[in-house]
Amino acid sequence: MFSMQPAPQAIAIPAAGNRPASMMSFIDAIKSGLQGTTTFDGRASRSQFWWFALFYQLIAFGMSTLAVLIDQPLIAMAVYLLIPSYLAVTAKRLHDVGKSGWFMLIPIYNLVLFVTDGEAAPNAYGDVPTNTL
Repeated sequence: MFSMQPAPQAIAIPAAGNRPASMMSFIDAIKSGLQGTTTFDGRASRSQFWWFALFYQLIAFGMSTLAVLIDQPLIAMAVYLLIPSYLAVTAKRLHDVGKSGWFMLIPIYNLVLFVTDGEAAPNAYGDVPTNTL
């Protein structure tokens, strides 16, 4: 009737390769993005890309609003200083999924790539991002 079989063991779910165990923080993503302004080499995790994109949009909105409020259009020009950083982080994010940075020019497909999980092993663009500075 009742058998004395051992209880089934919990199934261990393997980690997703060598992907980072945690997200990059907002401040670390900003620091990393601003430090890597002039280099398009390497890879950026999803958290690094999205936190930096949020930072860029907040700065752009704030500067544009300030420029309108005080009627000084040159203040809005400060946003242009962040464009190289944004392009570098975008290219690095595309490198993380194994694509060239030029894919950022394809409107809808690049959005799909931005949310796609990166490759779990080193690829032609570098090692797996660690999400630490």
